[in-house]
Amino acid sequence: MLDLVLHGPSGSQPVGRPATVRAEIRNTGERDLWIAGVLDGSENGLRYPHYLPAITRADNGGLVARPAPAEDPLVGPLRANDLRRLAPGESCDPTTGPGCLPLMTFAHFTPDRPGRYVYTLTLSTESTAPEQWLGGFALPVGTEREQLLALVARVPRTTVTAAPVEVEFL
Repeated sequence: MLDLVLHGPSGSQPVGRPATVRAEIRNTGERDLWIAGVLDGSENGLRYPHYLPAITRADNGGLVARPAPAEDPLVGPLRANDLRRLAPGESCDPTTGPGCLPLMTFAHFTPDRPGRYVYTLTLSTESTAPEQWLGGFALPVGTEREQLLALVARVPRTTVTAAPVEVEFL
């Protein structure tokens, strides 16, 4: 019911510059679903949803880029408008919209030598408790918290991995 797709650039890319690789989430189910994009702490696994990117060399599978460790374990609070509804057949870019951030691993990777590089992305919403979505400070309380947790409960619990995208740098 949830599909994750990576889109890479057409043609080869210049060494020393990042390639434009973007993600798309699609609702392939028959009902509306709720999802959050890349939030503060999502890329390095501090909070849900987890968006876990990686880049490897195509020739030897060596890892060349992954999320940097968090400098600070505190992440901003989840807000109701950070969650969006996708109708059946609808899609969105998880790096755009309220509260969303770019995938820094992809945005900052600049290879220093020519070659083919493989971009991968996994999305996990399989938290063990809805509170793992809320963030680390300025958390809502009372009715606002309960309403936010009710929205989080509407997110399907799943892990999906996009088909890899290969980018050649010359």
